[in-house]
Amino acid sequence: MQGEKLSDAIAYKKLNLLKKDFFGYIERNSAKVDANLPVFFGHVISTLENSFPTISDQTYDEFIDSVTFKLLDTSTNIRDFEYIKKVILNVLRLKRRKNADIGINIVVGLKLLKSGDFAHALDFLKKYSNLDAKIGTAVAYCYYVLSLQEFFREDNREEAKRNQRPGGEMELLSRETMLSLARENPPVNSLKQLDIDDPAYLEKIFWQMVFLGFEWFPSERWFIEIGLKNAIHSHNTEMRMRLLDISAVRFETDFGFQKEMYFFKLESRDAAGAAGVVSQLIRQYPDDPEPVYFGLKLSLLTTKKTSYQAFKKLAKAKGMPDSIIELCDIAFDLMEKDNSSAMNRIAEFERQCPHALYYGIAIRYIAADFFSDNETRVKRAKKALIDSIDHFCTEEIKKKKM
Repeated sequence: MQGEKLSDAIAYKKLNLLKKDFFGYIERNSAKVDANLPVFFGHVISTLENSFPTISDQTYDEFIDSVTFKLLDTSTNIRDFEYIKKVILNVLRLKRRKNADIGINIVVGLKLLKSGDFAHALDFLKKYSNLDAKIGTAVAYCYYVLSLQEFFREDNREEAKRNQRPGGEMELLSRETMLSLARENPPVNSLKQLDIDDPAYLEKIFWQMVFLGFEWFPSERWFIEIGLKNAIHSHNTEMRMRLLDISAVRFETDFGFQKEMYFFKLESRDAAGAAGVVSQLIRQYPDDPEPVYFGLKLSLLTTKKTSYQAFKKLAKAKGMPDSIIELCDIAFDLMEKDNSSAMNRIAEFERQCPHALYYGIAIRYIAADFFSDNETRVKRAKKALIDSIDHFCTEEIKKKKM
Protein backbone atom coordinates (compact mmCIF):
# COMPACT_ATOMS: atom_id res chain seq x y z
CA MET A 1 0.00 0.00 0.00
CA GLN A 2 3.07 2.25 0.21
CA GLY A 3 2.69 5.21 -2.15
CA GLU A 4 -0.82 4.20 -3.14
CA LYS A 5 -3.27 7.09 -3.57
CA LEU A 6 -6.65 6.31 -1.99
CA SER A 7 -9.92 8.16 -2.29
CA ASP A 8 -11.16 9.71 0.96
CA ALA A 9 -14.00 7.18 1.30
CA ILE A 10 -11.75 4.15 0.76
CA ALA A 11 -9.04 5.56 3.05
CA TYR A 12 -11.61 6.22 5.79
CA LYS A 13 -12.91 2.66 5.53
CA LYS A 14 -9.43 1.13 5.61
CA LEU A 15 -8.45 3.36 8.55
CA ASN A 16 -11.47 2.14 10.52
CA LEU A 17 -10.61 -1.48 9.72
CA LEU A 18 -7.07 -0.93 10.99
CA LYS A 19 -8.47 0.68 14.14
CA LYS A 20 -10.71 -2.34 14.76
CA ASP A 21 -7.71 -4.65 14.31
CA PHE A 22 -5.83 -2.81 17.06
CA PHE A 23 -8.91 -2.77 19.28
CA GLY A 24 -9.21 -6.53 18.94
CA TYR A 25 -5.51 -6.99 19.69
CA ILE A 26 -5.80 -4.83 22.84
CA GLU A 27 -8.81 -6.83 24.07
CA ARG A 28 -6.97 -10.12 23.60
CA ASN A 29 -3.60 -8.98 24.98
CA SER A 30 -4.34 -6.21 27.51
CA ALA A 31 -1.76 -7.28 30.12
CA LYS A 32 0.91 -7.80 27.49
CA VAL A 33 0.28 -4.36 25.99
CA ASP A 34 0.39 -2.68 29.43
CA ALA A 35 3.74 -4.31 30.15
CA ASN A 36 5.25 -3.19 26.82
CA LEU A 37 3.76 0.23 26.06
CA PRO A 38 6.71 1.57 23.96
CA VAL A 39 6.75 -1.59 21.84
CA PHE A 40 2.99 -1.53 21.34
CA PHE A 41 2.82 2.14 20.34
CA GLY A 42 5.86 1.70 18.12
CA HIS A 43 3.96 -1.04 16.28
CA VAL A 44 0.88 1.21 15.99
CA ILE A 45 2.89 4.06 14.48
CA SER A 46 4.85 1.81 12.13
CA THR A 47 1.68 0.18 10.79
CA LEU A 48 -0.15 3.49 10.47
CA GLU A 49 2.66 5.25 8.61
CA ASN A 50 3.30 2.32 6.27
CA SER A 51 -0.38 1.85 5.46
CA PHE A 52 -1.25 5.57 5.17
CA PRO A 53 1.90 7.52 4.24
CA THR A 54 -0.06 10.63 3.24
CA ILE A 55 -2.33 10.74 6.29
CA SER A 56 -2.92 14.24 7.70
CA ASP A 57 -1.47 15.20 11.09
CA GLN A 58 -4.97 15.68 12.49
CA THR A 59 -6.22 12.24 11.39
CA TYR A 60 -2.95 10.68 12.58
CA ASP A 61 -3.34 12.16 16.07
CA GLU A 62 -7.04 11.27 16.23
CA PHE A 63 -6.19 7.65 15.40
CA ILE A 64 -3.68 7.57 18.25
CA ASP A 65 -6.31 9.06 20.59
CA SER A 66 -8.81 6.33 19.67
CA VAL A 67 -6.30 3.55 20.28
CA THR A 68 -5.26 5.17 23.57
CA PHE A 69 -8.84 5.34 24.81
CA LYS A 70 -9.36 1.68 23.97
CA LEU A 71 -6.13 0.83 25.77
CA LEU A 72 -7.23 2.70 28.92
CA ASP A 73 -10.78 1.36 28.69
CA THR A 74 -9.54 -2.24 28.59
CA SER A 75 -6.70 -2.04 31.10
CA THR A 76 -7.07 -3.19 34.71
CA ASN A 77 -4.50 -0.53 35.73
CA ILE A 78 -6.74 2.49 35.19
CA ARG A 79 -6.64 3.35 38.93
CA ASP A 80 -2.83 3.36 38.88
CA PHE A 81 -1.70 6.91 38.09
CA GLU A 82 1.86 5.85 37.46
CA TYR A 83 0.49 3.69 34.66
CA ILE A 84 -1.59 6.58 33.30
CA LYS A 85 1.49 8.83 33.32
CA LYS A 86 3.40 6.21 31.31
CA VAL A 87 0.60 6.04 28.74
CA ILE A 88 0.52 9.83 28.42
CA LEU A 89 4.30 10.10 28.03
CA ASN A 90 4.38 7.40 25.34
CA VAL A 91 1.52 8.97 23.42
CA LEU A 92 2.84 12.56 23.58
CA ARG A 93 6.15 11.44 22.08
CA LEU A 94 4.34 10.02 19.07
CA LYS A 95 1.76 12.66 18.20
CA ARG A 96 2.48 15.23 15.52
CA ARG A 97 0.60 18.43 16.29
CA LYS A 98 1.75 21.11 18.75
CA ASN A 99 -1.41 20.84 20.86
CA ALA A 100 -1.12 17.06 21.13
CA ASP A 101 -1.63 17.23 24.90
CA ILE A 102 -5.22 18.46 24.46
CA GLY A 103 -6.38 15.28 22.75
CA ILE A 104 -4.68 12.91 25.18
CA ASN A 105 -5.88 14.87 28.24
CA ILE A 106 -9.45 14.68 26.96
CA VAL A 107 -9.08 10.96 26.23
CA VAL A 108 -7.70 10.24 29.71
CA GLY A 109 -10.34 12.46 31.34
CA LEU A 110 -13.17 10.72 29.49
CA LYS A 111 -11.87 7.30 30.49
CA LEU A 112 -11.63 8.34 34.15
CA LEU A 113 -15.13 9.76 33.91
CA LYS A 114 -16.43 6.50 32.44
CA SER A 115 -14.76 4.50 35.21
CA GLY A 116 -16.33 6.68 37.91
CA ASP A 117 -13.17 8.51 39.02
CA PHE A 118 -14.80 11.95 38.87
CA ALA A 119 -12.25 13.86 40.93
CA HIS A 120 -9.31 12.87 38.72
CA ALA A 121 -11.42 13.24 35.56
CA LEU A 122 -11.84 16.91 36.48
CA ASP A 123 -8.05 17.36 36.58
CA PHE A 124 -7.88 16.40 32.91
CA LEU A 125 -11.15 17.87 31.57
CA LYS A 126 -12.00 21.13 33.32
CA LYS A 127 -9.60 23.35 31.35
CA TYR A 128 -11.37 22.23 28.14
CA SER A 129 -14.94 22.92 29.31
CA ASN A 130 -15.63 25.47 26.60
CA LEU A 131 -14.17 23.52 23.68
CA ASP A 132 -17.37 21.49 23.30
CA ALA A 133 -20.69 21.40 25.14
CA LYS A 134 -20.29 17.69 25.86
CA ILE A 135 -16.95 18.27 27.59
CA GLY A 136 -18.50 21.15 29.53
CA THR A 137 -21.52 19.12 30.64
CA ALA A 138 -19.18 16.25 31.59
CA VAL A 139 -17.24 18.62 33.85
CA ALA A 140 -20.46 19.93 35.41
CA TYR A 141 -21.57 16.32 35.92
CA CYS A 142 -18.34 15.47 37.77
CA TYR A 143 -18.89 18.38 40.15
CA TYR A 144 -22.53 17.42 40.62
CA VAL A 145 -21.82 13.74 41.39
CA LEU A 146 -19.09 14.78 43.83
CA SER A 147 -21.60 17.05 45.54
CA LEU A 148 -23.99 14.10 45.91
CA GLN A 149 -21.25 11.86 47.28
CA GLU A 150 -20.21 14.52 49.77
CA PHE A 151 -23.77 15.15 50.86
CA PHE A 152 -24.70 11.52 51.40
CA ARG A 153 -21.60 10.55 53.34
CA GLU A 154 -22.11 8.80 56.66
CA ASP A 155 -21.79 11.99 58.74
CA ASN A 156 -24.33 13.85 56.57
CA ARG A 157 -27.18 11.35 56.57
CA GLU A 158 -29.34 13.21 59.10
CA GLU A 159 -29.04 16.44 57.12
CA ALA A 160 -29.80 14.49 53.93
CA LYS A 161 -33.04 13.20 55.45
CA ARG A 162 -34.09 16.75 56.29
CA ASN A 163 -33.21 18.44 53.01
CA GLN A 164 -33.30 15.66 50.38
CA ARG A 165 -30.98 17.57 48.05
CA PRO A 166 -27.26 18.02 47.45
CA GLY A 167 -25.50 21.28 48.09
CA GLY A 168 -22.20 22.92 48.97
CA GLU A 169 -19.23 24.05 46.95
CA MET A 170 -19.29 21.21 44.42
CA GLU A 171 -22.89 21.85 43.39
CA LEU A 172 -22.09 25.55 43.11
CA LEU A 173 -19.20 24.71 40.78
CA SER A 174 -21.54 22.52 38.73
CA ARG A 175 -24.06 25.35 38.42
CA GLU A 176 -21.31 27.84 37.54
CA THR A 177 -20.00 25.51 34.82
CA MET A 178 -23.46 25.17 33.26
CA LEU A 179 -24.04 28.92 33.40
CA SER A 180 -20.63 29.52 31.82
CA LEU A 181 -21.55 27.17 28.97
CA ALA A 182 -24.78 29.12 28.39
CA ARG A 183 -22.76 32.36 28.25
CA GLU A 184 -19.88 31.04 26.11
CA ASN A 185 -22.09 29.01 23.73
CA PRO A 186 -19.53 26.35 22.70
CA PRO A 187 -20.27 24.01 19.77
CA VAL A 188 -21.44 20.44 20.30
CA ASN A 189 -20.03 17.24 18.76
CA SER A 190 -17.08 19.22 17.40
CA LEU A 191 -14.28 17.00 18.76
CA LYS A 192 -13.30 13.61 17.35
CA GLN A 193 -12.35 12.47 20.86
CA LEU A 194 -16.08 12.44 21.71
CA ASP A 195 -16.74 9.65 19.20
CA ILE A 196 -14.16 7.18 20.44
CA ASP A 197 -15.26 3.66 21.28
CA ASP A 198 -18.45 4.08 23.32
CA PRO A 199 -19.98 7.59 23.36
CA ALA A 200 -23.30 6.43 24.88
CA TYR A 201 -22.28 7.20 28.47
CA LEU A 202 -21.28 10.74 27.48
CA GLU A 203 -24.59 11.20 25.66
CA LYS A 204 -26.49 10.20 28.80
CA ILE A 205 -24.49 12.67 30.90
CA PHE A 206 -25.10 15.44 28.37
CA TRP A 207 -28.89 15.08 28.53
CA GLN A 208 -28.94 14.78 32.32
CA MET A 209 -27.00 18.02 32.73
CA VAL A 210 -28.89 19.92 30.02
CA PHE A 211 -32.21 19.29 31.77
CA LEU A 212 -30.68 19.92 35.19
CA GLY A 213 -29.19 23.18 33.89
CA PHE A 214 -32.57 24.24 32.57
CA GLU A 215 -34.08 23.42 35.97
CA TRP A 216 -31.47 25.61 37.65
CA PHE A 217 -31.69 28.45 35.10
CA PRO A 218 -35.16 28.24 33.48
CA SER A 219 -34.77 31.49 31.54
CA GLU A 220 -31.61 30.33 29.72
CA ARG A 221 -32.69 29.36 26.20
CA TRP A 222 -29.20 27.95 25.45
CA PHE A 223 -30.02 24.65 27.16
CA ILE A 224 -32.88 24.06 24.73
CA GLU A 225 -30.85 25.35 21.79
CA ILE A 226 -27.81 23.13 22.37
CA GLY A 227 -30.07 20.18 23.13
CA LEU A 228 -31.81 20.60 19.79
CA LYS A 229 -28.48 20.75 17.97
CA ASN A 230 -27.39 17.51 19.60
CA ALA A 231 -30.76 15.82 19.03
CA ILE A 232 -30.61 16.67 15.32
CA HIS A 233 -26.99 15.50 15.08
CA SER A 234 -27.76 12.18 16.79
CA HIS A 235 -31.15 11.71 15.06
CA ASN A 236 -32.84 11.56 18.45
CA THR A 237 -36.42 12.31 17.42
CA GLU A 238 -37.88 11.66 20.86
CA MET A 239 -35.58 14.14 22.60
CA ARG A 240 -36.02 16.69 19.82
CA MET A 241 -39.80 16.59 20.26
CA ARG A 242 -39.46 16.85 24.03
CA LEU A 243 -37.30 19.97 23.74
CA LEU A 244 -39.62 21.57 21.19
CA ASP A 245 -42.59 20.94 23.48
CA ILE A 246 -40.74 22.67 26.32
CA SER A 247 -39.80 25.61 24.08
CA ALA A 248 -43.41 26.00 22.95
CA VAL A 249 -44.44 26.57 26.58
CA ARG A 250 -41.43 28.41 28.02
CA PHE A 251 -40.40 30.41 24.93
CA GLU A 252 -43.66 30.59 23.01
CA THR A 253 -42.77 33.78 21.09
CA ASP A 254 -39.20 32.76 20.23
CA PHE A 255 -38.88 32.88 16.43
CA GLY A 256 -35.89 30.51 16.35
CA PHE A 257 -37.61 27.73 18.27
CA GLN A 258 -40.80 28.08 16.24
CA LYS A 259 -38.73 27.72 13.06
CA GLU A 260 -37.26 24.52 14.48
CA MET A 261 -40.78 23.29 15.19
CA TYR A 262 -41.76 24.08 11.57
CA PHE A 263 -38.77 22.15 10.21
CA PHE A 264 -39.52 19.24 12.52
CA LYS A 265 -43.16 19.11 11.38
CA LEU A 266 -42.02 19.11 7.74
CA GLU A 267 -39.56 16.28 8.34
CA SER A 268 -42.30 14.36 10.16
CA ARG A 269 -44.66 14.90 7.19
CA ASP A 270 -47.10 16.63 9.52
CA ALA A 271 -48.54 19.19 7.08
CA ALA A 272 -51.31 20.27 9.45
CA GLY A 273 -48.83 20.84 12.27
CA ALA A 274 -46.50 22.81 9.99
CA ALA A 275 -49.44 24.92 8.79
CA GLY A 276 -50.31 25.70 12.42
CA VAL A 277 -46.77 26.93 13.08
CA VAL A 278 -46.86 29.08 9.92
CA SER A 279 -50.16 30.70 10.97
CA GLN A 280 -48.78 31.45 14.42
CA LEU A 281 -45.58 32.98 13.01
CA ILE A 282 -47.49 35.18 10.58
CA ARG A 283 -49.67 36.47 13.43
CA GLN A 284 -46.71 37.11 15.73
CA TYR A 285 -44.40 38.56 13.06
CA PRO A 286 -46.69 40.30 10.52
CA ASP A 287 -43.85 42.35 8.99
CA ASP A 288 -41.41 39.47 8.55
CA PRO A 289 -41.42 37.86 5.06
CA GLU A 290 -39.92 34.57 6.27
CA PRO A 291 -43.12 33.05 7.75
CA VAL A 292 -44.93 33.79 4.49
CA TYR A 293 -42.17 32.00 2.60
CA PHE A 294 -42.62 29.03 4.96
CA GLY A 295 -46.26 28.98 3.85
CA LEU A 296 -45.24 29.06 0.19
CA LYS A 297 -42.79 26.19 0.73
CA LEU A 298 -45.41 24.12 2.56
CA SER A 299 -47.89 24.70 -0.29
CA LEU A 300 -45.28 23.53 -2.79
CA LEU A 301 -44.65 20.34 -0.86
CA THR A 302 -48.37 19.59 -0.50
CA THR A 303 -49.20 20.92 -4.03
CA LYS A 304 -52.39 22.57 -2.74
CA LYS A 305 -53.22 25.19 -5.35
CA THR A 306 -55.69 27.21 -3.26
CA SER A 307 -53.24 27.42 -0.38
CA TYR A 308 -50.39 28.32 -2.72
CA GLN A 309 -52.33 31.13 -4.38
CA ALA A 310 -53.33 32.54 -0.96
CA PHE A 311 -49.72 32.61 0.26
CA LYS A 312 -48.53 34.02 -3.08
CA LYS A 313 -51.03 36.89 -2.75
CA LEU A 314 -49.86 37.52 0.82
CA ALA A 315 -46.22 37.39 -0.27
CA LYS A 316 -46.80 40.11 -2.86
CA ALA A 317 -48.62 42.24 -0.30
CA LYS A 318 -45.70 41.86 2.12
CA GLY A 319 -43.18 42.96 -0.52
CA MET A 320 -41.57 39.57 -1.06
CA PRO A 321 -38.76 39.80 -3.69
CA ASP A 322 -40.06 38.98 -7.18
CA SER A 323 -37.29 36.40 -7.68
CA ILE A 324 -38.68 34.30 -4.83
CA ILE A 325 -42.25 34.38 -6.10
CA GLU A 326 -41.13 33.54 -9.65
CA LEU A 327 -39.04 30.59 -8.49
CA CYS A 328 -41.93 29.28 -6.39
CA ASP A 329 -44.19 29.59 -9.46
CA ILE A 330 -41.70 27.54 -11.47
CA ALA A 331 -41.54 24.90 -8.77
CA PHE A 332 -45.32 24.70 -8.41
CA ASP A 333 -45.80 24.25 -12.17
CA LEU A 334 -43.19 21.49 -12.23
CA MET A 335 -44.73 19.75 -9.23
CA GLU A 336 -48.11 19.95 -10.99
CA LYS A 337 -46.47 18.60 -14.19
CA ASP A 338 -47.37 21.73 -16.14
CA ASN A 339 -44.13 21.53 -18.07
CA SER A 340 -44.94 24.11 -20.74
CA SER A 341 -45.82 26.79 -18.21
CA ALA A 342 -42.76 25.92 -16.11
CA MET A 343 -40.35 26.35 -19.04
CA ASN A 344 -41.94 29.69 -19.94
CA ARG A 345 -41.55 30.84 -16.37
CA ILE A 346 -37.87 29.79 -16.34
CA ALA A 347 -37.28 31.94 -19.43
CA GLU A 348 -39.08 34.84 -17.72
CA PHE A 349 -37.00 34.36 -14.56
CA GLU A 350 -33.79 34.56 -16.60
CA ARG A 351 -35.04 37.75 -18.28
CA GLN A 352 -36.22 39.42 -15.06
CA CYS A 353 -33.21 38.36 -12.94
CA PRO A 354 -30.08 38.58 -15.12
CA HIS A 355 -27.93 38.58 -11.94
CA ALA A 356 -29.19 35.02 -11.29
CA LEU A 357 -28.83 33.71 -14.85
CA TYR A 358 -26.51 30.97 -13.58
CA TYR A 359 -29.31 29.72 -11.38
CA GLY A 360 -31.82 29.72 -14.23
CA ILE A 361 -29.50 27.43 -16.19
CA ALA A 362 -29.28 25.05 -13.22
CA ILE A 363 -33.08 25.02 -12.87
CA ARG A 364 -33.40 24.06 -16.55
CA TYR A 365 -31.21 21.00 -15.98
CA ILE A 366 -33.23 19.96 -12.94
CA ALA A 367 -36.52 20.60 -14.78
CA ALA A 368 -35.48 18.27 -17.61
CA ASP A 369 -35.60 15.34 -15.16
CA PHE A 370 -39.24 16.10 -14.36
CA PHE A 371 -40.09 14.95 -17.90
CA SER A 372 -38.41 11.55 -17.42
CA ASP A 373 -40.28 8.24 -17.42
CA ASN A 374 -37.98 7.06 -14.63
CA GLU A 375 -39.88 7.60 -11.36
CA THR A 376 -36.71 7.47 -9.25
CA ARG A 377 -35.15 10.17 -11.39
CA VAL A 378 -38.27 12.34 -11.01
CA LYS A 379 -38.21 11.95 -7.21
CA ARG A 380 -34.57 12.99 -7.08
CA ALA A 381 -35.32 15.96 -9.30
CA LYS A 382 -38.14 17.07 -6.97
CA LYS A 383 -35.88 16.93 -3.94
CA ALA A 384 -33.06 18.75 -5.75
CA LEU A 385 -35.47 21.43 -6.94
CA ILE A 386 -37.03 22.09 -3.52
CA ASP A 387 -33.66 22.03 -1.72
CA SER A 388 -32.10 24.33 -4.30
CA ILE A 389 -34.94 26.85 -4.37
CA ASP A 390 -35.14 26.79 -0.58
CA HIS A 391 -31.47 27.67 -0.30
CA PHE A 392 -31.76 30.49 -2.89
CA CYS A 393 -34.92 31.96 -1.33
CA THR A 394 -33.56 31.76 2.22
CA GLU A 395 -30.49 33.75 1.17
CA GLU A 396 -32.66 36.34 -0.62
CA ILE A 397 -34.83 36.77 2.49
CA LYS A 398 -31.71 37.21 4.65
CA LYS A 399 -30.59 40.05 2.36
CA LYS A 400 -34.01 41.68 2.61
CA LYS A 401 -34.02 41.48 6.41
CA MET A 402 -30.52 42.97 6.77
